[in-house]
Amino acid sequence: MQKFFVNSRDIEQNEIVLTGENARHISLSLRMAPGERICVGDGRGTDCLCEIVRITSDAVYAAVKERGPSAGDPPYRAVLYQALAKGDKMDYIVQKAVEFGVAEIVPFESSRCVARLREGQGEKKTARWRRIALEAAKQCGRGTVPEVRAPVSYAEALELAEKDGGVGFVCYENERDVSIASLKKAGGYSFFIGPEGGFSGEEIALAEKHGLKTVSLGPRILRCESASGFVLACLCFIAELL
Repeated sequence: MQKFFVNSRDIEQNEIVLTGENARHISLSLRMAPGERICVGDGRGTDCLCEIVRITSDAVYAAVKERGPSAGDPPYRAVLYQALAKGDKMDYIVQKAVEFGVAEIVPFESSRCVARLREGQGEKKTARWRRIALEAAKQCGRGTVPEVRAPVSYAEALELAEKDGGVGFVCYENERDVSIASLKKAGGYSFFIGPEGGFSGEEIALAEKHGLKTVSLGPRILRCESASGFVLACLCFIAELL
């Protein structure tokens, strides 16, 4: 079933009016008709099962049949701290992280990042990543739209993670003793994925000062664009499926 997000105050009535891009997608791209059903969420965890009643040139009117909490979000909060990646890898990372259940994504720039944002570029990139997150949330039936923050420095990212609470860790290829499999079920996780060149020893030491531990993702070296999905799948198994 197709899913759409509207402002939370727009789902409080028994009829929901979808306009703008939502209306165009329903009427022009999907060519839906009155009588067909859609799911409309407020992006905060409430979903409405709706039936399309009327379609005009600029709006779609849908009657609310059922309203309740979304089943599309995991029972824990996972925050991904992702080092900036080159090319379109960040687009892929954002999309897949949303599909795997991330709650928030914080891009950061570290010493070995190949990708560097030029002055004034961060706002444009962040807007793009937020659009990707929204579309991914629709596609996979999320109840909330994960937030994508504007890029920060590595030091700022560590400070944010320290305030997050929950289980905080850095995925580090040189860790030999602590596996991601040792993590326990928790209400929240904050984890760091490094750039193509990995983390420096100084950066790992700084992370440990902020209370984060290093964990291994196993014997294979993962690419920066696949590591976050692997971690989120592990967390899903540990805290949701097990």
